[in-house]
Amino acid sequence: MPSRTARRPGPALLLPLLAALFAIAFTLPARAWVEVHVAGDDVRLAIDRAGTARVEHKVTLKISGGPLRALDIRGVDPDAELDQGSYAAPFKAAQAGSLTDATPVAIELLPPDARPREDGARRTASLRARFDGKGLSRGVFVLFFRYRTDLMKRGLIQQDGASTRVTWIGPLWDDGYDSARLTVELPAAPDEPRVDEARFDEAGGAAGSEEIGEPLTLSTVRRALDRDEIELLRPYAPKGEALRWTVRADARAFQPAPAAAKPGADALGRLADAAAGSPDRGRTLYIAGGVALFALYSALVALKAREHGRLARAAGVAPRPLVPIPLAPRAALAGLSLVAGVALELLLRDGTAGAALVAVATALAAHRTPRPERAGGALRRPGKWLPVAEAEAFREPPRARGVYLDVSTRAGKALLLALLAALGAGVHAVAGASPYHAHLLALDATALLAIFCTGRLAELPPDPAARPVAFLRDVARRVRRTLKAPAGAAPTAAPKRAAGAAARASAGAAARAAATELRVVGRLRIPDGSPDADELRLGLAPRAALPGFVALEVGVVYAPGAGGAIGLPGVLLRVAPGSPCEAAVERLARSGRSSRGRRPGERVLAFTPRLPTARMTAAIAAALVRAVTTPPASATPTKPQGAGAPRAPRPGKKAISAAA
Repeated sequence: MPSRTARRPGPALLLPLLAALFAIAFTLPARAWVEVHVAGDDVRLAIDRAGTARVEHKVTLKISGGPLRALDIRGVDPDAELDQGSYAAPFKAAQAGSLTDATPVAIELLPPDARPREDGARRTASLRARFDGKGLSRGVFVLFFRYRTDLMKRGLIQQDGASTRVTWIGPLWDDGYDSARLTVELPAAPDEPRVDEARFDEAGGAAGSEEIGEPLTLSTVRRALDRDEIELLRPYAPKGEALRWTVRADARAFQPAPAAAKPGADALGRLADAAAGSPDRGRTLYIAGGVALFALYSALVALKAREHGRLARAAGVAPRPLVPIPLAPRAALAGLSLVAGVALELLLRDGTAGAALVAVATALAAHRTPRPERAGGALRRPGKWLPVAEAEAFREPPRARGVYLDVSTRAGKALLLALLAALGAGVHAVAGASPYHAHLLALDATALLAIFCTGRLAELPPDPAARPVAFLRDVARRVRRTLKAPAGAAPTAAPKRAAGAAARASAGAAARAAATELRVVGRLRIPDGSPDADELRLGLAPRAALPGFVALEVGVVYAPGAGGAIGLPGVLLRVAPGSPCEAAVERLARSGRSSRGRRPGERVLAFTPRLPTARMTAAIAAALVRAVTTPPASATPTKPQGAGAPRAPRPGKKAISAAA
């Protein structure tokens, strides 16, 4: 048979294969996309006699892709005062009046942009709607938001003879939509409102009569006793153009009613009414708030520097401000930086410049950890160790007085909480207008934390005779509790010897408890020529100690750290060389360090816990107390243990190996 030769793929097949592999290997991941179209904007304009209007928008959004996180609305009234309660609901739920599936919406007025557009026109004001949670997914939704504007102050309500022209300009939508609707509520007047069909040029003036065309707006008037309502409807809204609505109303609708005198109005109410009528009220309030903030923060920085300097000099160290300049200019610069930073955060769109100035104010108010003036390796003067009763040595030291700007004191905690509460009130007030600026203002709490959380008492060099009181008292309590428990569990006895073993175990436990009765004393070191002690230790001594036992002490050595001194505890056992006490702790000495003692013929065994905690320190001390205690006669076995019996654990070996 003729053999068939396999045909190799030629270049024409290899090139498409390589292209497919390249496309698979270097394909970028698909990114989420979102497309939003505005299908309608139903607006309601409620105007009072003073010319102030409440604008309510119901915007129909068609979303493809998603989710939609935020939406910018251009061309809103520049003096808009936002109201709370904005939401977005599915179209069907909104038609049914249900808010079950509604999504909260945060509305904020974007800072004005002073830069002109490319065509030279002035940029319009904008709102930003932020949708909480996961945003709006694909579908049709109705966005509801409202705000207030002063049409009278902006010149949009003008009297023209016996009637008044009311004008309102809607927002700009990139998409055109059908059936643009506006409902205007007006105060009741003898003459009913009507639509004004006169067209206006871009400057707002009326055009010539030859430009007046056919009516483009359908209107429906509904009248009540106290309100007149006119509904305007246009067949479509053009793309990218703002709708200009004009209504003519009776001029008597905007004549203010005579204000009735308030019976019993106090002086504060009259002052508030007078301030409300002043055109410079806002500027005056801002200036007064800035001056008050400058005075308060400068005073806090100066008082903190004086307080910390007084405590540091009493501890024998020099204060170390983070910015080493004289106090007067440092306090003034801190106050100015904070006021300028907060003002820039509230005025500018970007909060970087304001946050930088707040950081400068924080640095001017902060303090570094003081350093001891003398070298750490300097030798201390000779002194004597004096025993002190436990109640006298480990009583609570007196609290520092006159410390109000330290978070570790009660007065400091109360003052810091009060200032943070005032800051929280300001954040809550700003949050109604702009959540973004409210977040920036909340982060300015770091300026307060720099005052209350730096230069603390814990950062000063500790007093070795007062600082370890609480720690040593806790160690003594834990040692007593440990010694009351049995040293180890007795092996399980056979059933026929259970009663005798239980009796012997109880008798042995009672004997051991009597033998390990502990005496606790305090040991103070008094330097020669000084009335004040420079170190405090905890002395432990069993009532029945082995021969050669000298002392068992627990002390704390402090090492400098970044946030203050760090306490490093240690346990010292003093024994006589060659004594039974030294032989009893020979195996335990492998976990410690051996050195010569203060007196001739004395050996010191030093033990350091793995972690500087009271629990581990007490475990080492309790194990050493059990090791140096004379075993009671009732606990001595009457006959040797068998080969199969388990050995009793050596006292304290497991505790020291675990803690040291």
